Amino acid sequence: MKKSKLAIAVVNIIFWVSVPALTLYEPELVKAATVKGYVKTRKNKRTPLYHLSGKKSNFYASPKYTYSYTLKKRIGQKRMQAYKIGSNSHWLLARDAKVIKSNSENLINVQAEMRLPAGYTKAELLEAYEGRPSKEFIDASIKGMEINNFSRIKNAESKADDKNQVDLSNPTPEQIDDLTTFSLRLINQARSDLELDPWQDSIGARKLARDIALEYTANSKTIKDGHYVPGIRRACELNGLNLDDNYVEDMAGFYNLNKVMTMTELKKSIYFGLKQMIFGFAGSGEPGRKDRSNYQEWEHAGDLFNTQGSSHDGDHNFYGFSLSRTGDICSMHFISVPAYIVNNKEYNLGFKP
Repeated sequence: MKKSKLAIAVVNIIFWVSVPALTLYEPELVKAATVKGYVKTRKNKRTPLYHLSGKKSNFYASPKYTYSYTLKKRIGQKRMQAYKIGSNSHWLLARDAKVIKSNSENLINVQAEMRLPAGYTKAELLEAYEGRPSKEFIDASIKGMEINNFSRIKNAESKADDKNQVDLSNPTPEQIDDLTTFSLRLINQARSDLELDPWQDSIGARKLARDIALEYTANSKTIKDGHYVPGIRRACELNGLNLDDNYVEDMAGFYNLNKVMTMTELKKSIYFGLKQMIFGFAGSGEPGRKDRSNYQEWEHAGDLFNTQGSSHDGDHNFYGFSLSRTGDICSMHFISVPAYIVNNKEYNLGFKP
């Protein structure tokens, strides 16, 4: 079993924010320079996406979302006209697309995406996880912080998100369900770029996540204190897991003077927290993303991508998400139970995914 999960990078962010702000970062409300326009699917059903080779990918465009595109060209041997969706390598065929025209970016809803740039590989990640990040891998991580821009733009995923007010101390089950699905989608998009099996949404892991958040709240603990291991162990025991340390929690957090924020604001905080963990970013906000000295820690990424130099590399985890709030600090708990723990009678004394 690997070492317990660390929160060094995100904890430092809490200390580095000199003035309490709405979120960890200071959003740069700018449009990405590469965006050429926006498209939706023509039909009210999932529409297949393609690779540059012209072959179908394993992903689909949803009729619920408007997607930014960065390039329009002919792809594959059949020379099919297609739009390159956002900052990833998937293409929506022109025959399946409807171009959306608008004079204001603020009027357009977009789906958040999390993609890995060229150069971000499992082999390079393992070197970084073991404390030896290459120049090329740091370059890739810097690019990853740049191209994944949902945390920097004004756009929401939906108008409903802009109106949905979340009580950070008492989010509704429906809100937690939305945030769990949102964060898991981002994790699995990135995992797919490394050809890893997706993490699985799990009723058991969701309950574990809730119980861990309750431990933080009951004991006035936050991300500023690091992982609250005694509470994590109690929650694990309550849920049938025999674990002597923290093997289930990754954590990010932010300051918020108000106990309520919109779903859009909260999703952007989750998005930024995941970016930090994936790309080893230890800066206090988006403006520092081009500073190489801010790229310091890939313990979280090793966990999110099951790449830690163990016999269980390449496995998947069972996932749940929760929030806790103490004072002006909101902690976001990304809870995942590795498949090998679930399948091991020594560690699993009754946990059911």
